[in-house]
Amino acid sequence: MSELHQSGARRTLVLSTDDHAPLHDSEIARWVPLGIGGFVATEQNRLTRLLTSPNRAVREVLADFDPHGEALVISTPYAQVPEFAGRPVLNARRPEWVELENKTTIDALWDELSAPRAPAVVLGMDFDALWDASLRLDRGAGAVWSGDGPAINGGANFVRRVRDRAEAREAFDVLAPKCEFIRVMPFLEGIPVSVHGIVFPDGTAVLRPIEMVVPRRAGQARFLYAGCASHYDPPTRIREQMRNLARRVGERLRETVDYRGTFTLDGIATADGFLPTEINTRYGGAMVCFEDALPQLPLALVQVALVAGHDLGVSSIEFEELLVSAADSYRHGSVGANVRTVHPIEMVERPVVFTEWSCRWAHPEEAPHAVLRLRPSPLGARLELELVADQLPHGRPVVALTVAAFALADQDWGTSLGPLEPAVPVDDELLAPVVEPAAVTA
Repeated sequence: MSELHQSGARRTLVLSTDDHAPLHDSEIARWVPLGIGGFVATEQNRLTRLLTSPNRAVREVLADFDPHGEALVISTPYAQVPEFAGRPVLNARRPEWVELENKTTIDALWDELSAPRAPAVVLGMDFDALWDASLRLDRGAGAVWSGDGPAINGGANFVRRVRDRAEAREAFDVLAPKCEFIRVMPFLEGIPVSVHGIVFPDGTAVLRPIEMVVPRRAGQARFLYAGCASHYDPPTRIREQMRNLARRVGERLRETVDYRGTFTLDGIATADGFLPTEINTRYGGAMVCFEDALPQLPLALVQVALVAGHDLGVSSIEFEELLVSAADSYRHGSVGANVRTVHPIEMVERPVVFTEWSCRWAHPEEAPHAVLRLRPSPLGARLELELVADQLPHGRPVVALTVAAFALADQDWGTSLGPLEPAVPVDDELLAPVVEPAAVTA
């Protein structure tokens, strides 16, 4: 809201899916809770219906705030509705942009660009055919099923690891009611990574790689999407592979569907290099790593302006150099998980230290490596791990730290996330303990 005000907005009306308004200046913003929060897919479906056909209460709020229908609308990164009660939605995504997120059709893009990728097949909801394909593609660590269809898909919701027929049946029973097709590919060992591209009229700004923190649930087909972090530095060859492919993807999107704004290119940093798995044609959650590295630049509004077709007065290369330099110097993460087994009344947090592969509560005289926090949320609770960048070695993936910290929360706070396993880095030097023993302050 402050960014909008500084950019010239006289007044702001915030229609929030959440019932809990943060601290804000009531002189420049009016906050109206809609009470439609929930899981991402559910929340966005409810919001889309409201944008398409606002109810009486919302229409009355709009009439009071903007009686002449002159306001401009900024919606969520998922927005596809081009107008809201006659007012233009500046960051609405075009249908041809949204279609590119489909995990069952994206392999065609890799082939068009001659990009190395893992073998994969796309099948309808035929269990026996899917299981046969899994057996054919299994390289010894199982297969991965990625479903897609009419529902919003993100955060590994429709992704399952299949190692035996029982896991295949479990995955099928979850995906069949929600998806139209499933892509089957071999399980790829390595660190899940993402790289953002930002498509300008003159070219594509490509940012630094970001680790997708995705522990594996031990003995289960599901993954746990636990956020993102910029602490990890993939080997140089993989970093350059990612950035080169992201630039080619951005240029392809600009040429074929007149794309503008941010997209994410996701994949796995494997021993065979970077192997892509999907793109998301929207402002991704991992952009928080760049927002915090350069807080004086309103990146979310840059996204809105690009999608709306405005000239930013800066070239893609200049923008790229600014963001990459800042994010390489300032490491940050947004790591956490929803917990439905506990319902804390108040937030609790404690500093922790990592010793080799384990995590424990920090002693008063120790410099903590991170803070572990449990706070109330509409879904029960939110478990968060806030890493202290200058206490951690640069370059290491943080997924192993996340697994250790979440195990401590399970043990002492009853979060019941269950046994988790970290992804395995690609290079031998990354297999050493991720931190040294905690430093003791004087």
